[in-house]
Amino acid sequence: MPLSTVEASALNESGMVTATPEREGWSVTAQYVVGTLRRGDLLVRVAPKVGAVQVLSLLARAQGASYLTVDAEQVFVDDEADLSAVLARLFCEEAKTALAAGPLRGYRTEDQTLPVLRGRVRLRDQYLRRFNQLHPLEVTVDEWTVDTDENRLIRTAVLLLLQQPGLTAEVEVDLRRIDRILTEASLLTPGAATPWTPTRLNARLHALLAVSELVVRYAGVENNPGEVPVHGFWLNMATLFEHLVARLFAEADPAWDAQNSYKLDHGGALTIRPDLVHTTSMGVSAVADTKYKLLGDAGKASNADVYQLMAYCARLGLATGHLLYANGGPQPAPYEIRGAGVAVAVHRLDLTLPLAELEERVRTLAVRLAPARTRIA
Repeated sequence: MPLSTVEASALNESGMVTATPEREGWSVTAQYVVGTLRRGDLLVRVAPKVGAVQVLSLLARAQGASYLTVDAEQVFVDDEADLSAVLARLFCEEAKTALAAGPLRGYRTEDQTLPVLRGRVRLRDQYLRRFNQLHPLEVTVDEWTVDTDENRLIRTAVLLLLQQPGLTAEVEVDLRRIDRILTEASLLTPGAATPWTPTRLNARLHALLAVSELVVRYAGVENNPGEVPVHGFWLNMATLFEHLVARLFAEADPAWDAQNSYKLDHGGALTIRPDLVHTTSMGVSAVADTKYKLLGDAGKASNADVYQLMAYCARLGLATGHLLYANGGPQPAPYEIRGAGVAVAVHRLDLTLPLAELEERVRTLAVRLAPARTRIA
């Protein structure tokens, strides 16, 4: 495809796709990242194979957004729609209910300098700044305002969504209306945390705040000085799969833990970091690794994946390791490794299943893979 060198460099820096030069133009490939990216007039889309609505359902579950349910009938979009377009539609649908009674207001404590008494006088500041003068007054005021943590998060999400490609006219109108409602709320600093605490007072906003967090976390703008900004919403499906399985395993059995590091050699120069380990009072009793990839012909796992689990089992003293692949189909027989006393079992999880069914299968697997501790003879 025709690309300038600057455009190809921007695509490579995004981490979404890889652009490599060919004899006639550039070859653009994607592996794990899905979503939409726009740089000036250049628009790149990578559609998830399981559908945009399903991806957002999995993302919400992986991030622990328990207040948010992604319903295909609610967002009413085609499965081929961009992730950003589906997310924007979902955001607007949640906002219709959450903001039907108007924006949530709350008290915010501010230090102000006023010509009349309002709130509480800060005596120390009055003495140090005004030298005992009675005018103006240094006071602390509790403002009843729209500029709350919740509304800052929601409005920041609105403005990020408005920068995304593929929005329908209807969705854009809805987003601008929400922005006008929350115009008094300030914006979050890029990269800042998005703290909000679920309470009885903000209960009507819980689902909207959950989807707002997804927007702020995964939609953004990248820009280098003097260059055209890059807008987009994209996410790594391998990371999503890893986080989803880790959360569901931990919910099924809290003894499952994610991303623990272990020294592999006596000198401590080499380190292993399994995706999942099951730990009891006697030590590690099971190990598993997630793989967002297809199995080879006849359901064969790659040599590299099997080698990796062999190293984990050898280091942790386990007779069996587990590979969890993100595609459906029959489960192949375990690999009995000659001369090692180790077996590598392969398990397949179909991400196209309805979320409730997928959750049940993963939880069942989590319980089944946590046997009593077994050491290599």
